[in-house]
Amino acid sequence: MTNDALIALAERIEAAPLYDAPLTRQAFDLVETHLPDLDRAMIRNGALGGVDAVLTVIDHGFPGWSVSMHGTASETHGDWTCTLRRSEVHDNDMAVGVGKGPHLPNALLGALLKLLARTAAK
Repeated sequence: MTNDALIALAERIEAAPLYDAPLTRQAFDLVETHLPDLDRAMIRNGALGGVDAVLTVIDHGFPGWSVSMHGTASETHGDWTCTLRRSEVHDNDMAVGVGKGPHLPNALLGALLKLLARTAAK
């Protein structure tokens, strides 16, 4: 999958109003491809379905990176923005992943896929 396709998938996930298992499965496959050192069993067992699991995948793929989450906690009208960057101290990171969505897992997964697209391009 090309970097543009990774970003397009991230945007579809960010826009999803509810958890979408097939869409998330597609993301699992991409994460496995781009972060081969991850525990594949964890991903195959649906690890990207919730906040804790997405954070675990981010930790394994980008250890030590800063994760910021800002938003409104609301099941019906949530509004989240998540940022993944090497450091919060400097604003000159070469690659940053930013995801937005109605639910926190959507925004985190969107940020992860966008970061993968940007780091794969380097």
